[in-house]
Amino acid sequence: MDKIKLIIAGSRTFTCYPYARTVIDNWIAKHSNDVDIEIVSGGARGADRLGERYAREHDLSYRIFPAQWDKYGKSAGYKRNEQMAEYADCLIAFHQNGSRGTQHMINIANNADMNVTVINL
Repeated sequence: MDKIKLIIAGSRTFTCYPYARTVIDNWIAKHSNDVDIEIVSGGARGADRLGERYAREHDLSYRIFPAQWDKYGKSAGYKRNEQMAEYADCLIAFHQNGSRGTQHMINIANNADMNVTVINL
C-alpha cells in the first residue's frame, strides 16, 4: 500500500480541534509506518472539517466527498458515506449524541473490513 486513505468523520456538533488533532496524531503514529496519508472527508461541519483542517496543517493531501443533496435528497449523506467507504482504507469516527449518519459510516466501514477506530464522545 503506497498511501493510506483515512476517513475522518463524525458528528456535526463535534468541534474540539485539539482533541481531534491528538487522536489523529496518535492514530497516524501507530498505523502509518512512514506511508503517505490522505485524509478523506465528507465536507460536513464538525468532525469532517476538523479532518480537513488537520490535513492542511500537516501538509497532507485530502479529498472531499460532498453530499449531493439536490440529486439524492435525504439519502445523500448515506450515499456519500458509501462512496467514501469504497474509496478509503480506514476510518476514525468521532461519534457524539447518537449521530445516525456517523453510525451509518461506522457500520459500512466495518462491513467493508476497514480499520475502524470509534471515539465515543
